[in-house]
Amino acid sequence: MALVSTEPARDPADAGGGSARPPAWLTALKASALLLLLGLAAWYLLSQELPTVDQIRAFVERFGVWAPLVFGAVYALVGATPIPVTIMAVSGGFLFGMAQGSVLGILASTGGAWLGYWIARFLGRDALYRIAGPRLGTVEGKLEGKGFLTVLVLRPVVPHWALSYGAGLVRIPQRDYLGATVLGGMPGQISFAAIGAFTSRPSWPALAAVAISWAVVIVVGTITWRHSRREESADGGRDGPAP
Repeated sequence: MALVSTEPARDPADAGGGSARPPAWLTALKASALLLLLGLAAWYLLSQELPTVDQIRAFVERFGVWAPLVFGAVYALVGATPIPVTIMAVSGGFLFGMAQGSVLGILASTGGAWLGYWIARFLGRDALYRIAGPRLGTVEGKLEGKGFLTVLVLRPVVPHWALSYGAGLVRIPQRDYLGATVLGGMPGQISFAAIGAFTSRPSWPALAAVAISWAVVIVVGTITWRHSRREESADGGRDGPAP
C-alpha cells in the first residue's frame, strides 16, 4: 500500500455530494473555540512554570502499574496544544528507560499530533476557507500528492503543534500526515528519551542513540528536501511554456 495519497483535498462544501457550507454563526463559534484553546495554552506558557522532570515523576508514580498509560495520555494531550512537548519526551526516558520511553514518546506524540490535526480541521477549517477563499484551494493544489514529503521534511524542525494545526487546516490527507509524523518524529523522540535515560542512568548506549537519531534526522531531511526540490523542478518544467 502506498504511503503517499494522491487524493485531492476538498472543501467542506464538497463533502456529501455538494452540501452547503456551515452557517456563519457555527463557523464563528468553532473558530472562537479554537482561539480560546490557543489562548489558554498561551496563558499557561506565560504565567505558569512548566513542570520539572521530578514533578512529572511524582505525579505519574502515584498510578503504579498504570503510570505508563497515564503518562502517555498526558503526553498526547500536551502534544495537541502549543505547550512544548520536549519535557515530556525527556521525562519518558528518565522514568521508563530509553526503550520504553521511546515507544511511549512515539505513540503519545503521534496521538497528540493526530488530535491537534483534527482539532484544527474541525474547528478552524471553515473559518480559514471563508477568509482565504480560492487562495486556500491554490495552496492545497500545490500540496496535492506532496503531503507526506512536506510533513516529513517539516516535522523535525517545525513546532509540534504548529505543524499539526497547519496540516489540519489545509487538509493534508490523514494517511500521509500520520505516516510522515511517525517517521519524521521517531528520531527526535528516541534522542530525547535517550537524553532522559542518560540523565537517570548514564550509559554509552544512550549517548550513541542521541548521536545516531540526530544523524538520521539530518540525512533523511536532506534526502527528502532534495527529492522535493527535484519534483518541483520537474513540475515547473512540465508546466512551462512549450518551445
